[in-house]
Amino acid sequence: MLLFAPKVWTATSVSTDSVSAHQSVGLVLSGGGAKGIAHIGVIKALEDNNIPIDYVTGTSMGAIVGGLYASGYTPEEMLDLLLSRGFSYWSTGRIDERLVYNFAKGEPTPSMVSLPLSTRRDSTIVKSPASLISPLPMNFAFMDLFAPYTAQCNGNFDNLFVPFRCVASDVKNKHKVVMSSGQLGDAIRASMSFPVVFQPIEIDSVLLYDGGIYDNFPVDVMRSEFAPDIMIGVDVHGTTDPANARDLVNQIEEMVIQNNYYDLPSDEGVKIRINLDRFSLLDFQAAKQIYQIGYDHAMAMIDSIKERVESRIPASTRELHRRVFKSATPYLRFDGVTVEGGTQAENRYIDYLFTKNRHDTIDVRSARLSYYHAISSGKLKDLFPTAVYNDTTGLFNLNLKANVRNNLSVGVGGYLTSSTNSMIFLSGRYTSMSLKTMDASLDGWVGQSYMAAALNTRLVLPSHTPTALALQGVISSRKYYESDKLFFDAASPTFITRVEAFGRVRYLIAAGRSSVITVDAGGGTMMNRFYRADAMNHDGAKRDVTRNNIGQARVSFYSSTLDNLTAPTKGFYSDITGSYNTGRYHYRSGIERNVERASHVDWFEAHVLVKGYKRLSRRFSLGGELDALYSNRLLLDNYNATIVNAPAFTPTPASDNSFNPAFRANSYIALGAVPVWIINDNMQLRGNFHLFQPVKRIMLDGRNSNAYYGSAFSRRYAYCEISAAYTLPFATINLYGNYLSYPAHNWNVGISFGLYFLAPKL
Repeated sequence: MLLFAPKVWTATSVSTDSVSAHQSVGLVLSGGGAKGIAHIGVIKALEDNNIPIDYVTGTSMGAIVGGLYASGYTPEEMLDLLLSRGFSYWSTGRIDERLVYNFAKGEPTPSMVSLPLSTRRDSTIVKSPASLISPLPMNFAFMDLFAPYTAQCNGNFDNLFVPFRCVASDVKNKHKVVMSSGQLGDAIRASMSFPVVFQPIEIDSVLLYDGGIYDNFPVDVMRSEFAPDIMIGVDVHGTTDPANARDLVNQIEEMVIQNNYYDLPSDEGVKIRINLDRFSLLDFQAAKQIYQIGYDHAMAMIDSIKERVESRIPASTRELHRRVFKSATPYLRFDGVTVEGGTQAENRYIDYLFTKNRHDTIDVRSARLSYYHAISSGKLKDLFPTAVYNDTTGLFNLNLKANVRNNLSVGVGGYLTSSTNSMIFLSGRYTSMSLKTMDASLDGWVGQSYMAAALNTRLVLPSHTPTALALQGVISSRKYYESDKLFFDAASPTFITRVEAFGRVRYLIAAGRSSVITVDAGGGTMMNRFYRADAMNHDGAKRDVTRNNIGQARVSFYSSTLDNLTAPTKGFYSDITGSYNTGRYHYRSGIERNVERASHVDWFEAHVLVKGYKRLSRRFSLGGELDALYSNRLLLDNYNATIVNAPAFTPTPASDNSFNPAFRANSYIALGAVPVWIINDNMQLRGNFHLFQPVKRIMLDGRNSNAYYGSAFSRRYAYCEISAAYTLPFATINLYGNYLSYPAHNWNVGISFGLYFLAPKL
């Protein structure tokens, strides 16, 4: 049995001639989103002046701060939590890139919206409204933070370090709900589930929302539940005029918050009103500033508070009580897992992810990794964990309630740009969740210059180390137009069309959380059709045609912890590939009649692409990139055929839009620096400064139009791009301007919207 230390306060009166009865103090904390961080500053000021806090009631952010304080957190610990990397993720619904299980994810596509095709079979999971912020990261975080204290108080909030109440809202029945018992994390989560922004919580079959809807300043709850001798109320609610609401969240706040009362009668206590209207509900990045405002405001009123509150609690006494309380807090470990909400096969699979490496018990770190493994695939709408304590064993059982997405879905997306590179993306997908998961997708890209279709199937094999067997088939067509600016040189081929069609068998092996090793075997054809530069001198000239019918064996290593694939600011990315290619090469001239040649070709190719981004401060990040290719390809029939078949260096989507011979080589090294100015969570200014160095340039022999290699490392080229990127949850808006050192004075500007991911290449 867990022993709970009784709450003993040694409080003294400010009178020096006698010790009087303790004057009980209740702390009331309003809602206000990020503005509620000021509550921590107020608590710090009260503790610095030995003002006792005997009871706490809170709403929304006031419930979070009050619940943490009631769980024994110091003001410093609370602020550290709100400034932590983990809080920045779960408060915004983003998944920490270090926890993503890349093996469970498919290859990236330009899909922006995924819609179910059919209604899923009946489920016991309540179908909650959609929310702007994903509940998945927050689910585990709240369980991790508060489950031990639920166990310690035996579900009775009176037994916490400080007795505690929070307020939620039953919107269906139009009244507030005072939370005094049960799962502490669920109660606080319900109190701060602001409509539309956060998903509501179901407790006792009732969906509960943010308590601020009906009681954003729970003075009456403090009065009726605890009846302290005096109250200190901290009010940080916003007073923004709806007509001047700065963003969507502020507008929602004005619509949903009812006519609340923010009065605290002077004969019952002291009210601390802090105006923080310049901050929005989600301005958590300003935590230090808001905390300091709260502290300074409380210190400015501390003399008035001391006049009303005669009792004092010495810091040593308070800290002793806190240490005793924390010493009795059970460690969060699990000896069992229960899953419900999915089919039998789905529940068994989720259970397997949590128990496959189990030896005796499951610690919270292992449970967290398993949780993020489960949600990385995107197949779960929700996965809600609850830790249920067994006071006999001192361990918890992990109950998981799953809400699995429909097996069939369609995806819609694309990439719209001011160049000729716009395209629409459509996909149809079948996904399942079991110990033998089968996924299949049919993807299509349709645009002016690019068209493609890809069929992918993958079967996850039952093995200790996750592995999968996959089949892939792709056909794609890419056109480069003469009107595009980079068709500048009379020696360059024009009106190029490249067609690829291939299929391959793939064996995938998980190599840790962020990495995947893939072994491929397959083959296909790559065909290029183009007008040679001297075609204008020949009447009736047709396009030259090159075709490679290739068999390929390939091994690749992929790893990524980037926070965003299109506009990263931190993390590491590597894609390392080695392949052996063999087959037949065919050439047909469009100028010389009946000139056709065929030969056997084989070559080895190794490609390394590495990117790393480091946050130097809250506002600045610096990235570095290495792109290196080695190939022992031979030169082909003429310069045009060789340059068209040579690999291209295209560091940004804008650079992939046009054909530039200067940035094509059979072997090259490219280095890049990417400074990023982070204006806010969505807006960035990015620089891309790249130096491209061909190992040997592909040169034109003007006498016979043949190709030859120039001197090693004889010339290098620069590609520079400045862009303003605005990232949305589903796409990126990009306004860019770029400069290429070849040809001279080559400046381009443009705008794009969407996601730029093309079909796989052979």
